[in-house]
Amino acid sequence: MTVKHTMKPVSVNPLKIGPSLGSVLALQGCYRGMAILHGSQGCSAFSKSLLTRHFRDAIAVQTSALQEMDVIFDTDRNLEEALNTVITKHHPDIIGVIGTELTDVAGSDYPSFVKKYTRERGVKNCLIIPVILPDFSGSLESGYNAMVEGILDAVIQEEGCKAPTKPIYSQVNLLPGSFLTAGDIAELKEMISDFGFEVITIPDISTSLSGHLLTGFSPLTRGGVPLDSIRQSLRSSYTIAVGSSMERPARRLQNAVGIPYKVFHGMSGLRATDELLLFLQQLSGASVPQRYRWQRENLLDSMLDAHFHYAGSSAVVALEPDHLMSVGSWLGEMGVEIKALIGSCETALIRETEQEVWVGDLDDAENLGNGADIWVSNCHGRQGAKRIGASFLSAGFPITDELGSYMSVSVGYKGAMNWVNKVGNLLIRREEARNESRLC
Repeated sequence: MTVKHTMKPVSVNPLKIGPSLGSVLALQGCYRGMAILHGSQGCSAFSKSLLTRHFRDAIAVQTSALQEMDVIFDTDRNLEEALNTVITKHHPDIIGVIGTELTDVAGSDYPSFVKKYTRERGVKNCLIIPVILPDFSGSLESGYNAMVEGILDAVIQEEGCKAPTKPIYSQVNLLPGSFLTAGDIAELKEMISDFGFEVITIPDISTSLSGHLLTGFSPLTRGGVPLDSIRQSLRSSYTIAVGSSMERPARRLQNAVGIPYKVFHGMSGLRATDELLLFLQQLSGASVPQRYRWQRENLLDSMLDAHFHYAGSSAVVALEPDHLMSVGSWLGEMGVEIKALIGSCETALIRETEQEVWVGDLDDAENLGNGADIWVSNCHGRQGAKRIGASFLSAGFPITDELGSYMSVSVGYKGAMNWVNKVGNLLIRREEARNESRLC
């Protein structure tokens, strides 16, 4: 395996999304949560704007609003004022204090300040979680899993790091990766529940960012997993992590309270879904529900119908690392030639894969993917796909120029069938356009 980095002095049409935004995204899946971005107002405005445009819902974000003199003299004063305001006015259950490149370059020790603040103010019924996430390291994926790990770590410490005496054998934890949509998470919860398990999902954007009509305004997140359920997760019998980036939070639960875990690197395609259902069958002792047998037959029939159009096709994929390898694996199942895989940052999963992976931007996707039939990336790659003549398929974050992307389903047999048909239709339209140009 080879990981290659493009040697450019500047990023052209960036693929990477800052880790602070990933942390904010994770908090949106926690009930009555609030993210405080410890930095300038622009940091919070950028995250809030992208998330709002992608999910088309109000996003709960606050800021410590640092300015030049604050950074020079005392960043803690602004953070203290922000915490006082949020706790006094809104009474959240969870507060995430998220660092930015400004506070980390300035050398602000805000994790120590948060511990001191919690101890001296006697904060009760509210978890305050500091997360160090400078934008010059990592990506959306790393920020997301760091916040999930921080939430679990805070709950474990709150409970005294003691293993529960009576685990609930019918209860499992689901740790979904940052690349899963609200629709994906809802589908996975249903699949696991069909084997007789009660599922605690951390975080759960399927009940907070799935699109809903609620009256009134709330500055806190509405929907998501409640804090009491997160505490209850320490009594689960098993943890299912989706995406290799979620292994650290799952391992934290195992080391602290002895909950075993299994990591699924992806949930797209026939092989990945077979692996999940076989695992759930072995874990529960129950047979696979009949409807999934029918869904598998439907998927196989769709793959058979589509394979004529997939034959000889090629693709370029540019996504976050976990999502990149999941989509790349599914395209490989369909016999698609991968011209290039471009990730936003280097991770352990990318280093371990047998395929060549580039760490770069969407400009690299344009150069490396020249001649590809399919381009898969977030909406910022649409123009690049047009320039190289590839059919564009939106995936990942953000997707601001399409409706309902946050509820699309790509996991399980149902999701795989959706993708088989969606990409197959793109290839059909492409072939029709090519034939029309020959007639002209």
